[in-house]
Amino acid sequence: MSKIIDRQISKHFKSKGYFDRDTLSSFLNDLNPEFTESALTWRIHDLVKRKVIDQVKLGVYTISNKEAYKPFVSNKLAQLSKIVAKEFDELDYCLWSTEWLNDFTRHQLGTFFYILEVEKDFIEEIFNAYSESKQYRVYLDPTEDIMERYVESEISIVIKPLISRSPKQKITVKEKSKDNIYVPTLEKILIDVYSDAVTFYAIQGSEMDTLFENALKRYQINFTKLISYARRRNKEIQIKSYLENNFGDFVKGILE
Repeated sequence: MSKIIDRQISKHFKSKGYFDRDTLSSFLNDLNPEFTESALTWRIHDLVKRKVIDQVKLGVYTISNKEAYKPFVSNKLAQLSKIVAKEFDELDYCLWSTEWLNDFTRHQLGTFFYILEVEKDFIEEIFNAYSESKQYRVYLDPTEDIMERYVESEISIVIKPLISRSPKQKITVKEKSKDNIYVPTLEKILIDVYSDAVTFYAIQGSEMDTLFENALKRYQINFTKLISYARRRNKEIQIKSYLENNFGDFVKGILE
């Protein structure tokens, strides 16, 4: 029965772009008038979970035709996470490599570095812990001049304060392993690049436009999550304007 409903939903909504919860609920009720409100809620949750539909913002959906963004975690990145993940148990952090940006940009980054964000009360302690390892060049929230002059290789780590409620995802390092690493979601990466021209000085202008275009074309984007994080970075108005002016076809009817 579920597969029949899945096919009917996909067929009906395929050409409609985005649709809201009321429209979807009405369609499901037409298929089965005996659905209760709680049954509808469960059914919609199940459709999202099984990737029949994607939730692009709270209460707004689209037929699922894009993949979820799950970056590749290298052995080096996994090794790098061990200090913060094991020596600072329970600490909220987010770690990633700017090499991931090559998945979206027109010009490939010749060099890349790591970004480690941690709770601001522990930032000095984390900085010291990584500095003592002697394996990396560690920079604490560096200025633009420092970024351009010295942060230029895969042995560089930029440590920054983590904004509260930053959108992250947990990735298991190896199959059947209990080791996990917390990395940013695609929504966080996009907003960070847009908001921080110092750290991401190499991904500005037309290169940033290309990054956003490829992300919007190829991957699922939760715009509720994206705008909420932009708001926490005091960039809500600016990012909405940027998206509407440059990528109107992708965001039409979503950002209101």
